[in-house]
Amino acid sequence: MKLLLRFPSYLHERPYTAEIILETGAKINIDRAYVDAVHAEVVVDVPDDKARRVVELFKERGVEVRILKKLIVWDETRCVHCGACVSICPKGVFRFDADWQVALEEAKCVQCGVCINACPMRALALFYGEGERVERRG
Repeated sequence: MKLLLRFPSYLHERPYTAEIILETGAKINIDRAYVDAVHAEVVVDVPDDKARRVVELFKERGVEVRILKKLIVWDETRCVHCGACVSICPKGVFRFDADWQVALEEAKCVQCGVCINACPMRALALFYGEGERVERRG
């Protein structure tokens, strides 16, 4: 299960992720992280059987947690199947199918945003959760 974690600046001083890994035994994979002096935003992949407890523990520590059921928004009506996303994606999220149409394997996505910047038709956006922003770049 993919989670978006937002750490406010006052939580930067402790290794919360390491503590939660030790407490739950969950193998938490960091897919993407942005950290500066003011805030941190991290996308992690957590085993489904440990996800509920991991979410509880992050929330108890004051971390904002969003479950990412959808990772990327693909507007197929804008897509011209040029393959810019296929060629640039570091995780192989996009591929051409037998008819040379772009196909998407969303589970591989780490929300790096590289495809969004590469798409000339602006057919791609990052998804942050229901009621959250959808981010288009470029």
